[in-house]
Amino acid sequence: MQGVVTRVQGDGFYLESPLPAPDRHSRAIFISPAQDGAAVYPGQQLQLGGQVAETGSGRDTMTSLSAVTGVTVCAEASDLPVTQVALPMKPGAREALEGMRLVFDQRFTLTDPVTVSQGKAMLSAGDRLWAPTEIADPGEPALGIDQANRNRTLYTRLPEAAPEDAPAAAMPVGTGLQGIVGVMGHDGRYSQLMLESMPETLPGAPPSLPAAPPGGLRVVSSNLQNFFNGDGQGGGFPTERGARTAAQFERQKQRMAAAFAQMKPDLLGVQELENDGFGPYSAAEELKQLLSEASGNPFGVVQTASGRVGRDVIAVGLFFNENALETVGPAQVLAGQPFNELSRQPLAQLFRDRNSGTVFLAVANHLKSKGSCPGNGENANQDDGQGCWNPARVAAIHAQLPWLEGLAKAAGTRHIVILGDLNAQRREDPVRALEQAGFLDITHKRSALPPYSFVYQGQAGTLDYVFVTPELAAAAHQATNWHISADWAEDTALPEPWMGMSDHDPVVVDFVFSQERTAD
Repeated sequence: MQGVVTRVQGDGFYLESPLPAPDRHSRAIFISPAQDGAAVYPGQQLQLGGQVAETGSGRDTMTSLSAVTGVTVCAEASDLPVTQVALPMKPGAREALEGMRLVFDQRFTLTDPVTVSQGKAMLSAGDRLWAPTEIADPGEPALGIDQANRNRTLYTRLPEAAPEDAPAAAMPVGTGLQGIVGVMGHDGRYSQLMLESMPETLPGAPPSLPAAPPGGLRVVSSNLQNFFNGDGQGGGFPTERGARTAAQFERQKQRMAAAFAQMKPDLLGVQELENDGFGPYSAAEELKQLLSEASGNPFGVVQTASGRVGRDVIAVGLFFNENALETVGPAQVLAGQPFNELSRQPLAQLFRDRNSGTVFLAVANHLKSKGSCPGNGENANQDDGQGCWNPARVAAIHAQLPWLEGLAKAAGTRHIVILGDLNAQRREDPVRALEQAGFLDITHKRSALPPYSFVYQGQAGTLDYVFVTPELAAAAHQATNWHISADWAEDTALPEPWMGMSDHDPVVVDFVFSQERTAD
């Protein structure tokens, strides 16, 4: 074989022939190992022989040449071959390009918030990728979106110096990229474009939070990504699900404090709060103090008669600005199936807005995640785009609807707000169950579409919601997902101290009640 060296790496090099290859076949090959340790560099034209083999695992392998013999240098400085291509592209078409030097004359978007810090980047041709069931119905429509996402996705390996020169903190999901040139290589499992240099970045606008309206009531829902405070006295680390060290917990608190100082919630519903009661050293008490200091308002926490919220190590919680809200009656927890082992037990509390006298019922939720899938049965993954445990999440919604309606009716109000992490995208069954019951996804109604709160495996979607009854929706002034977390890699030096407070974006909703309004 004769060709030009296009890329050299530790375990070999890529050689590409300038001559056309047979239809649907690559004209390049990976040579392993390099010729007896002799210097090989891009631009050399070599002639050599060897043994052809497929390397890698499963169906995703790469054609390589080993046991190299008869190496001859034909020229020392040849022009590097290049082929112009574009996405979307199906797997078969990519197979025909393996080992070749490619240029993409199109705009890409960084779509994974984690991999840049690992020297990798998951890109999508055009705009960001959306979770299929965020924008399409489960089943064939969602599976079609999933395939389209795959055809638009390009996995890349960054130049070795790139993680230092362009840290993950400077490249959130949504960053535009252009000038993509590299060799279509392989890491032993997946094909990926080995970039010659860092692409030109086209940064977007920083996340903005609308100002709260005068006289408004700000309601926030936030997944805290495991707020565990050890023993509450600076020790007790690592914790079961949260910070590994006291220093890590302090960084977590600093980011949360900075974010809540910006948001200034009047009512905060949280998920993934350590479920260790409400005592002086509990996580709930520490979060209450953090909120008071960050916002400049005295905060209270909704406490249960039992001193816990369910039996899981994490729980939901409700915190409130005592200057803006007062509780009406005791807190309520919905126990029993399907909450004992799967979804976390919902926590409900009636509040009165001190400014207008409006009484409303708030409930914090955290439904079963899509992890730890059973191998069979109705809760197994049905391959319709909704993941596993979907019936369990639907059952959790159906179980609490009559409970909430009963609590609200007894209090003489039709104002209900459901906060939380539903672990379901916008077109999935649990969300539809709420909509069919008459509840409104207020961020869907009051913000530009499509909103999102989480990015998983490069696909953006909504897991976090504020649902309200139509009567309460009339008072909703504005609603937004504040994109300070989902698009950013974790635990990095971020541009603002409030970014990266969690792995979910908080949902922020402002209500404005008239002075004359009373409980309905």
